[in-house]
Amino acid sequence: MKKIIFKILQWSFLLAYLIIALSFTNSKRNSIISESISIKVLGKHDFLNNEIVENLLNENKIFLDSVNIANLDFNKIEEFLENIPYVKNAEVYNNLDGGINIELIQRNPVMRVITEQVNLYIDEDCNPMPLSENYTAQLVVLTGNLENEFFYEENKSTPNRQGLSLLELFNFVNFLNSHELWASQVEQIYIDENGDIELVPRLGNHVIILGNLENYEYKLKKIETLYLKGFNIVDWEKYSIINLKYSNQVICKKR
Repeated sequence: MKKIIFKILQWSFLLAYLIIALSFTNSKRNSIISESISIKVLGKHDFLNNEIVENLLNENKIFLDSVNIANLDFNKIEEFLENIPYVKNAEVYNNLDGGINIELIQRNPVMRVITEQVNLYIDEDCNPMPLSENYTAQLVVLTGNLENEFFYEENKSTPNRQGLSLLELFNFVNFLNSHELWASQVEQIYIDENGDIELVPRLGNHVIILGNLENYEYKLKKIETLYLKGFNIVDWEKYSIINLKYSNQVICKKR
């Protein structure tokens, strides 16, 4: 019985301590005036920096310097920051010494789209994101016959009139970006009016006609072999077109 009473007393003292400590912390927090702001912008690209974030906060009358921290709604501040089109996630919190910390993770685009109707990025979650006046990401460029609606389809796997879907193109670009050769060699992807895909390389004056995306890894493996084993002997500047549309052959057209 004594052991039980002792344990009850232990838990009672612990609970009382926690209540007092929490009350003290809340009381202290209610009197803290913000003295410093730390902004961290994380990500592979530079769409945002500290100055841009500070200006956006001030322009929207969100003032964080020399204010009572108890009067700040951090959830609303995070919501505002996450509505910036280049922000994927935002966290805002304070220290007991009066410092306010803002940590932003930027969205990561994987390709740029330039058509008659569209000029935007597609990010790593396969969502459209706008261009920036402050920064241009160097990415593979998608051009050709694609309409604006194609990039805003709610169902990204829905094929368009040419039989292509945004998700298919997205996966294809991710394959190129992760490939040792194609990440550095493919500069532009062109979609013709029939939905056939053409690749414009950085080196050489030829165009690679891929056709549709069926078996694209197999098709590109064939030209990779040609690059490594064939074009070190035969000058690739002699060719204007390398056609992979027909999966069982590679057709090279001379100039």
